[in-house]
Amino acid sequence: MKATIIFLLLAQVSWAGPFQQRGLFDFMLEDEASGIGPEERAPELPELEPLGPVCPFRCQCHLRVVQCSDLELGTNPLKSSGIENGAFQGMKKLSYIRVADTNITSIPQGLPPSLTELHLDGNKISRVDAASLKGLNNLAKLGLSFNSISTVDNGSLANTPHLRELHLDNNKLTKVPGGLAEHKYIQVVYLHNNNISAVGTNDFCPPGYNTKKASYSGVSLFSNPVQYWEIQPSTFRCVYVRSAIQLGNYK
Repeated sequence: MKATIIFLLLAQVSWAGPFQQRGLFDFMLEDEASGIGPEERAPELPELEPLGPVCPFRCQCHLRVVQCSDLELGTNPLKSSGIENGAFQGMKKLSYIRVADTNITSIPQGLPPSLTELHLDGNKISRVDAASLKGLNNLAKLGLSFNSISTVDNGSLANTPHLRELHLDNNKLTKVPGGLAEHKYIQVVYLHNNNISAVGTNDFCPPGYNTKKASYSGVSLFSNPVQYWEIQPSTFRCVYVRSAIQLGNYK
């Protein structure tokens, strides 16, 4: 019996792990950790709210341009009646609007004066009236390509005094829009693929050579019925370089 007890005691000693020497610092750490209760732990920091406006879902935002699934508003079944007069007036810093490839038949009314670019390509607009561009003093680029425009009312371009680019290609114009010669800043005019049959010597440039007007850097008139050899050389006297003029035969 006594031998059995001694055997069991020796077995317990042999199963015990080896002794490891520990320093005073280890015991201090254990005491400090064991002495911290749940109420004494550092509180969790709250999640911070994002600063500034958040870009709408599935949109791309860059500076003052918000592009939401194309467009902007392009490729939607919009009609002119679907855009209320002054629908954009509350956006006082809006600089860019694109309503392309829709069913609108006229330029939306009451656009914000802060606009610098307006793109209305690929619609069913048949006429540019002066009232539709009234107040767009900061507009620099106007895109009206691929519409059915046959008329640009006199005074339309005067309502956009800082316009620099005008795209009216692929329409139904029969003559060069009035007001280009008097406009001080316009430099690029696209009029190709229309029904223009004649070009006058004062359609693009003012009569006097000393008139303050920016020189054209791009004028396209190809694919019109006008015969380019019938256009007088002085017609483009205010064009920066001759290579900026694109002429060609009617298809």
